[in-house]
Amino acid sequence: MTVKEQSGVTQAAVGGRGRDRPPPGATSALLAAWLLMTEGAMLLVFLPVLIFTTQADIPPGDIATFGASGLACMIAGGLLYSRSQWAWLVALAASIGTAAWLISDKGLTSWTEAYVASFIAVVVTILVLLGRRVVGNPEALALASARIPFRVKVSLVWAAIFVIIGLFLSLSELEGGWMRDNLRFIATGLIFTILLAVCAITLAVVLALVGALGRLSRNPVAYGLSGFYTSFFRGTPLIVQLFLIYFALPQIGSNLDRLSITNVLSLSAFWAGVIGIGLNYGAYMTEIFRAGIQSVGHGQAEAADALAMNYPQRMRRVVLPQATRVIIPPTGNEFIAMMKDTALVSFLGLELSQAELFRRASVAGNQDLNRLESFIMAAGMYWALTAIFTLFQAKLERRMSRGYVRLEPAENSKRPKMLTTAGGQPGVVPLPATVEPGPEAGHDHGSAS
Repeated sequence: MTVKEQSGVTQAAVGGRGRDRPPPGATSALLAAWLLMTEGAMLLVFLPVLIFTTQADIPPGDIATFGASGLACMIAGGLLYSRSQWAWLVALAASIGTAAWLISDKGLTSWTEAYVASFIAVVVTILVLLGRRVVGNPEALALASARIPFRVKVSLVWAAIFVIIGLFLSLSELEGGWMRDNLRFIATGLIFTILLAVCAITLAVVLALVGALGRLSRNPVAYGLSGFYTSFFRGTPLIVQLFLIYFALPQIGSNLDRLSITNVLSLSAFWAGVIGIGLNYGAYMTEIFRAGIQSVGHGQAEAADALAMNYPQRMRRVVLPQATRVIIPPTGNEFIAMMKDTALVSFLGLELSQAELFRRASVAGNQDLNRLESFIMAAGMYWALTAIFTLFQAKLERRMSRGYVRLEPAENSKRPKMLTTAGGQPGVVPLPATVEPGPEAGHDHGSAS
């Protein structure tokens, strides 16, 4: 083999950096391997679920055969990556054999398993026959895998996970009609969940800023108060703090026999939750704000002092704008966690007209004894809400990082790409290079002289 041929083989093996394309059928064989291993994983994952959730008496031999079929599918999918030219026959035998056994046995617990296995067997058979000629050539599969975008692979993994979850839910025999009837009632709690989180994060940001300035102050009173605040609210559970604010504070007024104090300290469950969550997260965010302020170089403060700025002007115009870039990412994470912790407010006994998501799901599920359906709906809504705000946070972080990263136009693209250093940190923005005078500039200079 010549040096040129060795170079071409190496490029194909490491991921297709050259212009070589995978041989016909390589993508089909690759998808067949993925599908077989996914089927094997599904069988092995669902085996204990089917055993412990069904009321039917399953023979031990069927349980062993079901598990062996899953293991055989995973091994057959892995063999397609090997150099064995007969691996495609093993793959066909494992897939078709699993489907045939489940059909003959009418499924381990129901016909659903047989239908799913039959569909997978048909798809695997088609893919294996299309890619039979490249089986035994792992370099071709590697080259085909390298040509599939990483996001597509991740999407396929997510799709497989959702398929497994969907099959699990179908086996759980959920009442879809009840879920449709109560969807609007439970989803209305999203309004109060977001409102509760927004009010609490506003209070938390104010307390965190004041607390961070107190932690950085040399005033013993400010330092001591901020230290006590962060120590207490970080050292006690959030649920205890909510109960103290909602149930215990009104007792102070009654013990003092002052009706006015009792009325002031008697809060609704909603506002008790806002104050409790805001105080708790404000204590944690105090350290975030303090670290963000300290991340600004001392030279910035010295430059502000040289411009005769006082302390409030220096913080407002110089330090805090630069610290915001460091503070925003962890603050966004705290807000996302806060939205989920609003479920703790339901233990205070919220009125149904102001009930958040978890409270409404609990009421609906307990009333009709459909707890699984109600909590699955609540979990899905919390998940969707978190995904939406995570997307907004990512966009905000990219916007705040402008001016702190080095950009370079990508090849054959009008969009710039972000460059980072070897350690993964954003690079430094270089100053523009000085333009050297051209012939015309030199001529004009000479004429002027």
